[in-house]
Amino acid sequence: MTPPRSTDAQPCVHLQGIHKFYGAVHALRGVDLTIKRGEVCVAIGPSGSGKSTLLRCINQLEQISAGRVFVLGELAGYTEIDGRMHVLAPRRVAEQRRRTGMVFQRFNLFPHMTAIENVMEGPVQVKNMPRAEARENAQALLKRVGLAELAGRYPSQLSGGQQQRVAIARALAMEPEVMLFDEPTSALDPELVGEVLDVIKDLAKSGMTMMLVTHEIGFAREVANHLVFMDQGAVVEEGDPRDVLNRPSNPRTRAFLSKVL
Repeated sequence: MTPPRSTDAQPCVHLQGIHKFYGAVHALRGVDLTIKRGEVCVAIGPSGSGKSTLLRCINQLEQISAGRVFVLGELAGYTEIDGRMHVLAPRRVAEQRRRTGMVFQRFNLFPHMTAIENVMEGPVQVKNMPRAEARENAQALLKRVGLAELAGRYPSQLSGGQQQRVAIARALAMEPEVMLFDEPTSALDPELVGEVLDVIKDLAKSGMTMMLVTHEIGFAREVANHLVFMDQGAVVEEGDPRDVLNRPSNPRTRAFLSKVL
């Protein structure tokens, strides 16, 4: 099978028939999805519908049970020889994963490192970047997320919203071509949600290719140009956010939105 090449006109992420089993639990059921370069794809749906699992499969934090994941035109996690799939070595998987950045619900910052040290760590340890260059880049990224003046603070000295913005800067420090966000505001107090969403809006305006899982329907309407509704491990409906949110064609989508809008 010929993978789609990653160009401006072709997809950054392309999923073909993705299945994921956890024992007897069928978490993903034949998901097909294409995310174009520069597109902001937002996945919504009830808890347990497979949204976060899908993100983790794209980033190879979970191994798919069947199907194919192409990221930036390359088959992720496997090589295909004579029609048979062979799992890549862990080192090769790690190399592929560097091309995507992922931000989780929980910030997962190193508590013993300052904000700027957290952002520097990946480039220094993984990319062998000189510390002076890494520090300069990290300072610029903290400025981008509105935290330049807090570079020397430890995570315990930051609010939840500030910690999540450091986590976004840390992901950006690896210069990913695709960003994945797994409910990045779900662990925040309501008054802190806006500052994180503003950073994501800025990334969207810059042309970053992104996929987000969120319960923030208003934010999805504002930032997405591709909306996906998932239920029971399947993509039930997708398309232009205005169409899906205002004129959903699937009864399950209509039932879900009637409860959250």
